[in-house]
Amino acid sequence: MNNHEIDYKIFGDDMQFVEVELDPKETVVAEAGSFMMMDGNIKMETVFGDGSAGSSGIMGKLFGAGKRILTG
Repeated sequence: MNNHEIDYKIFGDDMQFVEVELDPKETVVAEAGSFMMMDGNIKMETVFGDGSAGSSGIMGKLFGAGKRILTG
């Protein structure tokens, strides 16, 4: 697997935010509700869950939803 260094900068003191510069075909996963803005050339896709599982099927999605309900 070929790893690539992520281009990012952290701004602020008490209220920090991170700016990520994406190369073509790169992706980023963010916490729900934390996305501030994006360039018009970026395609945003939202997924149910954390985005790491890909398509795990309906049972995996139901199990994940049940875990989120139980843990808050």
